[in-house]
Amino acid sequence: MDKRTYRLPKAVYYQCMWTVKDYDRLKRLSMAEDVGFGENELVFSELDEDVVVNREVLKQAKFKLRCIRMALEQVPEEYRQGTLDSIVYDLDYSSMAHENTWRKWRRVFIRNLASRLCLV
Repeated sequence: MDKRTYRLPKAVYYQCMWTVKDYDRLKRLSMAEDVGFGENELVFSELDEDVVVNREVLKQAKFKLRCIRMALEQVPEEYRQGTLDSIVYDLDYSSMAHENTWRKWRRVFIRNLASRLCLV
């Protein structure tokens, strides 16, 4: 898809970016749900920063994490970790490819994520 013919709305783009930046917390919450807590029990994250009571929050975290992983599968394997790290940790791209290549795969990732999150 040509970038001139379709651009994500800014609000959708930023929702996707912040969802990806929240990747580490989503992983912690997903792991907490996998442990299998009771219906009314508090769930503490690894760092005890987040306390979650609502099971729906845990389900939503797992859904978002699954969407991120599925969208990342559309990126070639050699670019996946670099693409994720550039967003989550604000790291520079690796020198293994030109910056335009990295930007292309980042764009593909964000578009797929927006689609999987039902934002477009």
